[in-house]
Formats: sequence, C-alpha cells, structure tokens
Amino acid sequence: MVAALVAGLLVLWVTRPQPGDAAALGAAMRGTSSSTATPGGSPTTTAVPTPAAAAPTRGVQSGAPPASTVTATPAEPTRPAPAPAAPTRLTIDSVGLQMPVVPVGVAANGEMALPRSPADAGWYRFGAHPGDPQGATVIAGHLDQPWYGTGPLGRLADVAPGDTVVVDSGTTSRRFVVTEVQAVRKTRLDLAALFRTDGPPSLHIVTCGGRFDPVQRHYDENVVVVARPA
Repeated sequence: MVAALVAGLLVLWVTRPQPGDAAALGAAMRGTSSSTATPGGSPTTTAVPTPAAAAPTRGVQSGAPPASTVTATPAEPTRPAPAPAAPTRLTIDSVGLQMPVVPVGVAANGEMALPRSPADAGWYRFGAHPGDPQGATVIAGHLDQPWYGTGPLGRLADVAPGDTVVVDSGTTSRRFVVTEVQAVRKTRLDLAALFRTDGPPSLHIVTCGGRFDPVQRHYDENVVVVARPA
C-alpha cells in the first residue's frame, strides 16, 4: 500500500488549489486537466479617426464636403487553444504492464491523491501533460492493497533503461524511453525534482517499494522510473 507516496509534499501544498479558487476552477477542474486555457476577453470596437475626422478647423467654407470617419471592424476574439487531452493509459510492453490512467489532484493531507485501486494509475493533473514542452509528467499509483493484491505497478522494479513506455491520451500515443530506474528511501525523495514544472520534458512513474512496515503500514521506499520523450 502507499500510505504516503510523497509525505510532506510542500511543493504540491503550495501549488494546490486553494478553497477560494473553487468558484473560478469549477467542478470541471476536478475531473479534467489543470491546463485548461482561459477564454479570451470580449471583442471591443475601436474608432479610428482619419485626418478629416479631427477637430474642425476655423474658417472652413460653407458647402465643404462633410468630414468622413472610419470605424474599425471589431477584432475577432482570440480563441483559446484546446486543452491537451489527459493521459488515459500507460503501457510498458517489456514487463507486460498495461493499465488505465485517471486524473488526480491533491488529497486533504497535502499528499498527491491516488486512485483507490492498484489497478489504476493516477496522473497529477496540476503538473505537465505528456507532450508539454517542459516539466515532468507524473503518473503514480498504489503498489498493492490487502483486498486486491499486487497491482501492475509492482512490475516497475523490473523495468530497465532503454525500455519503451507508451502513454495514450485519448487517440494520441506518445512514446518515451526509460533513462533510469531508482529505488529511493521515502525520506530522501527529491520532491522538487519529481514534480518540477520547468526544464526538459520527462515522464516520472512512481509506486512504493522496499520493506513494508506493518506498524506504520507503509513501505519505506519509492520506485521511480524516469523516461524522456522518444
């Protein structure tokens, strides 16, 4: 079980949605990606005076042609770019791993929320999407549960550098190449690097590992697979 995947996740706690943001984010934010674009402002009409439309000049003779004005055509509002699709499936053929991926956020205790079942992985929706030009896409899930047994992410420890990872986002598939597989003590997990929002794009897949403490009811390590776009 992952009792605390990223305990003390200060970086996420700072960036998590605040209670006052609920009206702005809306219920849709909870079930979709955090990267939904904000719609452009309303179109405005701008009057553009020509030289003839300037203030009248003294001494203009009667019968002079009336001054002309030109009104600009309202500019079309900027259309927001469509929101990137959320990841829906994770596949690592080298270890026979294939599992659904669902969007997740931050739990009440400040940790990354995870799907209840080890059969599903969670994508941290306040981080990078697969295909974003920078930042880490984080996918994580429970290693096991007493009522389920060991989930697909139990195979992460068998992944090797050079293996291919495929992340499906709707109808789009993106390939990544594994660069390293780490077994890290939870007390030494570099959360800033794991959830970074800048730097080269990468994929981080995380679950528990190491020794299970029956008293604390959690594992003492995390298994972290790091991959780069192929």
